[in-house]
Amino acid sequence: MNIPEKLNTILGGACKLGYLPDKPDKVTAIFEYDAPPIQSFERTDITHNIQLRCRNTTAPGALAMAESMATRLNRYSTNEINIIQTSPVLDIGEDNSNPPRREATVNFTVWEVK
Repeated sequence: MNIPEKLNTILGGACKLGYLPDKPDKVTAIFEYDAPPIQSFERTDITHNIQLRCRNTTAPGALAMAESMATRLNRYSTNEINIIQTSPVLDIGEDNSNPPRREATVNFTVWEVK
C-alpha cells in the first residue's frame, strides 16, 4: 500500500487519490508531490509530501472539511508512518464550476518508519 492509500484508509476511505473529480460537490482528494530525502550522518529518511484538497459548496464547508482531516492526521504515528502538518489550512478560492464551489488545502510530511 502506498502513502496516499494509507492516508485514505486513516481518513475512512472516501478520498480520491491523485485527482479531483468534477462531481460530487463535496469531495476530498489526496495528492503526493516530490520530497527530497532528508540526509544525516546516521541515515537517510524517506519522506513524502502530501496535499489534501477539499471542495464544498461553501467556504466554511471546505475549511471545516480540511480542518477535520488536519486534526485527524497531524501527529499521527504508527509503526509504519509518522505524519506532521506542514501548512495551515488555506482557503484557495472558487473553482470554475457554475455555480462555483470553494476549495481548501492543507499539506503534510509523512515519514516512513524503517
